Amino acid sequence: MIYVGKHQTKDLDDGYMGSGLLIRRAIKAHGIENFKKEILYVFDNEKEMNQKEKELVILSENSYNLCPGGQGGFGYINTLNLPRNEYGK
Repeated sequence: MIYVGKHQTKDLDDGYMGSGLLIRRAIKAHGIENFKKEILYVFDNEKEMNQKEKELVILSENSYNLCPGGQGGFGYINTLNLPRNEYGK
């Protein structure tokens, strides 16, 4: 399984593994030690970051991604009107 996500931070070692519903559930079920994070790109602006995520995300049965790349993040989550606990908060 694979998850492609974006993260805005000044600390690349902040422990962030993704905020997607399926990836968070998988980490909880299988333990963080069974997942590997690889930083593919670092960007200077959000527009370029979103474009690259759009190119990289492939929705399939082998992916934890739920929506096409470039559309995720909290702006997208807020449009879904899901209860906050759906995202572990």
